[in-house]
Amino acid sequence: MPSWFNEWWTKLYFVFLRPLFKWVLRNITGQCELLRITNEESDTAVKVQKIESSLRHSSFPDLRDCATSTSVDVSESVKKIIEIKNIVPEKYPRFEISLQNFLFRIKSYNKLVSDAEDLRKIKYSSDDPSHEAKLIQLWEAYSEGQPLPERIGAHWTDLGFQGHDPSTDFRGMGILGLEQLLFFASKYPKQARQVLSQSYHPQFGFSFAIVGINITEMGYSLLVRRKLRSHFYSLDNKEPTMVDFHQVYCHLLYEFAKFWFAAKPKDIMEFNTVREQFHTYIQFTLTSPSACLQSSFQKHKSEI
Repeated sequence: MPSWFNEWWTKLYFVFLRPLFKWVLRNITGQCELLRITNEESDTAVKVQKIESSLRHSSFPDLRDCATSTSVDVSESVKKIIEIKNIVPEKYPRFEISLQNFLFRIKSYNKLVSDAEDLRKIKYSSDDPSHEAKLIQLWEAYSEGQPLPERIGAHWTDLGFQGHDPSTDFRGMGILGLEQLLFFASKYPKQARQVLSQSYHPQFGFSFAIVGINITEMGYSLLVRRKLRSHFYSLDNKEPTMVDFHQVYCHLLYEFAKFWFAAKPKDIMEFNTVREQFHTYIQFTLTSPSACLQSSFQKHKSEI
């Protein structure tokens, strides 16, 4: 379908048809769109996404801010929405609490995007002691406590870095890439070393660290493009943090290794093809309203 047609149809829908549908439904049901969504008998994640969409396309700037801001006061925003939409709290006693819960989830997702972007923008610097300390921790975590022989050396290729100085491989994803590799090894040492061991396979081996950083980019892209909403909006925790995003990373890296071996690639030159297949599979998984990107080992509280 031509792009001009998509643009034309999108504009027609949001500028003319959607407002008309909303007006008709409000007159039929006596309820605004936010009320109708809140009263639906559907999954929480579905409701939150619909609430977010409704707010993003509102004609009121204050309501649009609720869907995009990381600093909005949720309680005050709910009161403002009730006022703007002329909702009678006594008539709909559950609306205020439900909407507050939904807005917390939307705000938290926006903050998660912002926090991930902040980490991605931080370039690795060998002059920063905290960066160097994390790099040493990374080595020790994957080498089962063995001390780092030298800051620069061929031993880094054993972890799947491209050269003797791993700092150069973090360029694309910055400190986010380093922190996620370290998180996997720190929280799930057994599974992290399992994937590292698989990377040494004589036929289906791969560069562990490079693949890990590549998976960071995949997770970051899914987060920024808001593809991870179904996962995060389904969590019991309505205010997820970077730890929760790192948990998604652990799932993606672990499952990619399984996917890679199942694909039986001829050689590493097929990496991009298999990666795209895995990416497509994950995006399809996320179309489920209650999608949960969690591997079996992550369900055991004792390991977290």
